[in-house]
Amino acid sequence: MTTEAPLPHPEDVPDDWPEGWRDLPAEVLAVLCLGAEIGDYGMRHRLGPLLDTPLTVQQLRGLTFLVIEGATTPLRLSELLGVSAATTTGLVDRLVRADMVERTPDSRDGRGRVLTPTRAGVRVVRRLMASDVETDAAVLQALRPAELAALRQGLAGVLRVLRDQGD
Repeated sequence: MTTEAPLPHPEDVPDDWPEGWRDLPAEVLAVLCLGAEIGDYGMRHRLGPLLDTPLTVQQLRGLTFLVIEGATTPLRLSELLGVSAATTTGLVDRLVRADMVERTPDSRDGRGRVLTPTRAGVRVVRRLMASDVETDAAVLQALRPAELAALRQGLAGVLRVLRDQGD
Protein backbone atom coordinates (compact mmCIF):
# COMPACT_ATOMS: atom_id res chain seq x y z
CA MET A 1 0.00 0.00 0.00
CA THR A 2 1.54 3.30 -1.07
CA THR A 3 0.80 6.62 0.51
CA GLU A 4 -0.43 9.12 -2.07
CA ALA A 5 0.76 12.66 -1.43
CA PRO A 6 -2.05 15.20 -1.71
CA LEU A 7 -1.93 17.62 -4.61
CA PRO A 8 -0.85 21.07 -3.46
CA HIS A 9 -2.88 24.19 -4.01
CA PRO A 10 -1.20 26.92 -6.08
CA GLU A 11 -1.47 29.21 -3.05
CA ASP A 12 0.81 26.77 -1.17
CA VAL A 13 3.73 27.46 -3.53
CA PRO A 14 6.43 29.42 -1.65
CA ASP A 15 6.81 33.05 -2.66
CA ASP A 16 10.48 32.55 -3.61
CA TRP A 17 9.69 29.97 -6.31
CA PRO A 18 9.92 31.05 -9.96
CA GLU A 19 7.05 33.04 -11.37
CA GLY A 20 4.56 30.97 -13.31
CA TRP A 21 5.01 27.80 -11.25
CA ARG A 22 1.59 28.30 -9.69
CA ASP A 23 0.16 27.83 -13.20
CA LEU A 24 1.75 24.41 -13.73
CA PRO A 25 -0.43 21.29 -13.79
CA ALA A 26 -1.22 20.05 -10.28
CA GLU A 27 0.69 16.77 -10.82
CA VAL A 28 3.85 18.66 -11.85
CA LEU A 29 3.47 21.09 -8.96
CA ALA A 30 3.09 18.13 -6.56
CA VAL A 31 6.36 16.58 -7.75
CA LEU A 32 8.16 19.93 -7.46
CA CYS A 33 6.83 20.44 -3.92
CA LEU A 34 7.89 16.94 -2.87
CA GLY A 35 11.30 17.47 -4.46
CA ALA A 36 11.72 20.75 -2.56
CA GLU A 37 10.79 19.11 0.73
CA ILE A 38 13.21 16.22 0.09
CA GLY A 39 15.87 18.79 -0.83
CA ASP A 40 15.31 20.54 2.51
CA TYR A 41 15.92 17.27 4.37
CA GLY A 42 19.06 16.65 2.30
CA MET A 43 20.35 20.16 2.93
CA ARG A 44 19.97 19.79 6.68
CA HIS A 45 21.80 16.46 6.56
CA ARG A 46 24.62 17.80 4.38
CA LEU A 47 25.16 20.93 6.47
CA GLY A 48 26.26 18.84 9.47
CA PRO A 49 29.58 17.71 7.97
CA LEU A 50 30.05 21.13 6.37
CA LEU A 51 29.66 22.89 9.71
CA ASP A 52 32.00 20.37 11.38
CA THR A 53 34.92 21.17 9.06
CA PRO A 54 37.52 23.56 10.47
CA LEU A 55 38.07 25.03 6.99
CA THR A 56 36.77 28.41 5.88
CA VAL A 57 34.47 28.55 2.87
CA GLN A 58 37.31 29.85 0.69
CA GLN A 59 39.67 27.11 1.90
CA LEU A 60 37.01 24.51 1.20
CA ARG A 61 36.46 25.95 -2.28
CA GLY A 62 40.19 25.82 -2.99
CA LEU A 63 40.50 22.28 -1.66
CA THR A 64 37.49 21.15 -3.69
CA PHE A 65 38.98 22.61 -6.88
CA LEU A 66 42.22 20.75 -6.14
CA VAL A 67 40.36 17.48 -5.57
CA ILE A 68 38.52 17.96 -8.86
CA GLU A 69 41.65 18.98 -10.79
CA GLY A 70 43.89 16.38 -9.08
CA ALA A 71 46.87 18.72 -9.13
CA THR A 72 47.31 22.25 -10.38
CA THR A 73 49.50 25.31 -10.15
CA PRO A 74 48.89 28.17 -7.74
CA LEU A 75 48.17 30.43 -10.74
CA ARG A 76 45.45 28.09 -12.00
CA LEU A 77 43.95 27.86 -8.51
CA SER A 78 43.90 31.67 -8.34
CA GLU A 79 42.00 31.73 -11.64
CA LEU A 80 39.51 29.10 -10.47
CA LEU A 81 38.89 30.96 -7.21
CA GLY A 82 38.85 34.39 -8.87
CA VAL A 83 41.33 35.83 -6.37
CA SER A 84 44.83 37.33 -6.45
CA ALA A 85 48.02 35.28 -6.29
CA ALA A 86 48.75 36.73 -2.83
CA THR A 87 45.35 35.60 -1.54
CA THR A 88 45.94 32.13 -2.99
CA THR A 89 49.36 31.92 -1.34
CA GLY A 90 47.86 32.60 2.09
CA LEU A 91 45.02 30.17 1.51
CA VAL A 92 47.40 27.43 0.34
CA ASP A 93 49.76 28.08 3.26
CA ARG A 94 46.88 27.41 5.67
CA LEU A 95 45.82 24.26 3.76
CA VAL A 96 49.42 22.98 3.79
CA ARG A 97 49.66 23.59 7.57
CA ALA A 98 46.36 21.71 8.01
CA ASP A 99 47.81 18.78 5.99
CA MET A 100 45.08 19.15 3.36
CA VAL A 101 47.38 20.15 0.46
CA GLU A 102 50.91 19.34 -0.59
CA ARG A 103 53.08 21.92 -2.39
CA THR A 104 55.85 20.35 -4.49
CA PRO A 105 58.27 21.62 -7.15
CA ASP A 106 56.91 21.52 -10.69
CA SER A 107 58.82 18.80 -12.58
CA ARG A 108 58.36 20.76 -15.84
CA ASP A 109 59.63 24.02 -14.37
CA GLY A 110 61.91 23.87 -11.33
CA ARG A 111 60.87 27.38 -10.27
CA GLY A 112 57.13 26.69 -10.20
CA ARG A 113 55.06 24.74 -7.71
CA VAL A 114 52.30 22.15 -8.03
CA LEU A 115 49.48 21.87 -5.53
CA THR A 116 48.04 18.43 -4.82
CA PRO A 117 45.39 17.46 -2.28
CA THR A 118 46.59 15.06 0.42
CA ARG A 119 44.64 11.98 1.43
CA ALA A 120 43.27 13.96 4.37
CA GLY A 121 42.16 16.74 2.00
CA VAL A 122 40.44 14.30 -0.33
CA ARG A 123 38.73 12.66 2.68
CA VAL A 124 37.28 16.01 3.79
CA VAL A 125 35.72 16.66 0.38
CA ARG A 126 34.53 13.05 0.01
CA ARG A 127 32.95 13.18 3.47
CA LEU A 128 30.91 16.19 2.43
CA MET A 129 29.80 14.46 -0.75
CA ALA A 130 29.28 11.00 0.78
CA SER A 131 26.74 12.18 3.32
CA ASP A 132 24.11 12.28 0.59
CA VAL A 133 25.02 8.85 -0.80
CA GLU A 134 24.77 7.21 2.61
CA THR A 135 21.40 8.82 3.28
CA ASP A 136 20.13 7.95 -0.19
CA ALA A 137 20.98 4.27 0.25
CA ALA A 138 19.30 4.07 3.66
CA VAL A 139 16.16 5.82 2.43
CA LEU A 140 15.90 3.71 -0.73
CA GLN A 141 16.27 0.49 1.26
CA ALA A 142 13.41 1.59 3.53
CA LEU A 143 10.97 2.08 0.63
CA ARG A 144 8.34 -0.52 -0.10
CA PRO A 145 9.09 -2.55 -3.27
CA ALA A 146 6.27 -0.86 -5.23
CA GLU A 147 7.49 2.61 -4.18
CA LEU A 148 11.05 1.77 -5.20
CA ALA A 149 9.87 0.43 -8.58
CA ALA A 150 7.75 3.53 -9.21
CA LEU A 151 10.64 5.80 -8.25
CA ARG A 152 12.99 3.90 -10.55
CA GLN A 153 10.52 4.20 -13.42
CA GLY A 154 10.01 7.91 -12.78
CA LEU A 155 13.74 8.65 -12.56
CA ALA A 156 14.33 6.67 -15.76
CA GLY A 157 11.75 8.92 -17.44
CA VAL A 158 13.45 12.06 -16.12
CA LEU A 159 16.81 10.80 -17.40
CA ARG A 160 15.29 9.98 -20.79
CA VAL A 161 13.93 13.53 -21.15
CA LEU A 162 17.26 15.04 -20.05
CA ARG A 163 19.13 12.93 -22.60
CA ASP A 164 16.63 13.89 -25.31
CA GLN A 165 17.19 17.56 -24.47
CA GLY A 166 20.89 17.06 -25.12
CA ASP A 167 22.35 17.96 -21.75
